[in-house]
Amino acid sequence: MKDLLKELVNVPSVTGYEKDIADLMVKKLKPYVNSIKIDKIGNVIAKKGSGSPKIMLTAHMDKIGFIVKYIDGKGFIRFEGLGGFDDRTLLASKVKIHGSKGSLIGVIGAKPPHVQDAEEMKQIVKMKELFIDIGAKSKNEVEDAGISIGDHITLHSEFNKLIGSRVTGPAFDNRVGCLILLEIAKQIRKFKGTLYIVGTIQEEMGLTGIRGSTFAINPDVVIGVDTTIPGDVPEMKEGQAPVVIGEGPSLEIRDAISVIHPQVKKMIIDVAKKKKLPLQLNVLYGGATDASVVNLIREGIPGGSLSIPTRYLHTGIEVLDMKDVESEIKLLLEVIKEAHNYF
Repeated sequence: MKDLLKELVNVPSVTGYEKDIADLMVKKLKPYVNSIKIDKIGNVIAKKGSGSPKIMLTAHMDKIGFIVKYIDGKGFIRFEGLGGFDDRTLLASKVKIHGSKGSLIGVIGAKPPHVQDAEEMKQIVKMKELFIDIGAKSKNEVEDAGISIGDHITLHSEFNKLIGSRVTGPAFDNRVGCLILLEIAKQIRKFKGTLYIVGTIQEEMGLTGIRGSTFAINPDVVIGVDTTIPGDVPEMKEGQAPVVIGEGPSLEIRDAISVIHPQVKKMIIDVAKKKKLPLQLNVLYGGATDASVVNLIREGIPGGSLSIPTRYLHTGIEVLDMKDVESEIKLLLEVIKEAHNYF
């Protein structure tokens, strides 16, 4: 599965530019489902089985990135974020700008510290103060290279294996969710009902794709697959984030905008206990996922999110444990088989 995850994270589909990852998802899902389509706004919707209940398993396909905002006369490129970034992590990063003539490497620069005064040195360099240098000497040279306002930009970071079952790389949020959807489609056998496997667009910019796809499917239950922050790194206070990597998936009881539906919570906890599968419980005060808004769609759809604990989210060096991925796949396979007893 590590090779598949590497393939998924390398697709340069940031928020709003999901076509390439959608096409890859269709290609890999097609052999294992009864039908599949890309809807009008770019969501991938696959269907397997028939009858009730209608179970919707969803993961967003987009990853955070940037967009070209302005090119100055000297050839430096200003940019805006597509999704949320910690500005402290950006300076001195490598990026790829995806223009009309292909992709170009650039580096994120800022005013040198050698010429900053004491007060400036104390401040975090904000995104609006950063720029991208591709080596160009003028605006014309940038444009001749095929770069224009509105082109998307990705962090240029590599997937690498760490010690044991842990890996690092960009865009585990949420290409690991895409990986889990693919494995569920491949491995699921006998179950009652209809399984909808949905890859959504623009989660990182307003939970956009989930709304139309859920409205169209009108499922009985939605389970979102995403990532969550663990609290097992230095400088985290006890209780800030109780989950850890390597101890199983995290059931998100509460996030910034919603609380898990009680029946979804009961179903997942019951199945984990019955099958003796690892499960962590998490209460968040920040962040949200696609599953957070399904209770607002139609007359309200029961939903909840099952997440992979991932360190250093929204950077190019995210870290997760593949054992958690395997555990979540096993749990979701059993949940799908038991869903008819709950919905």
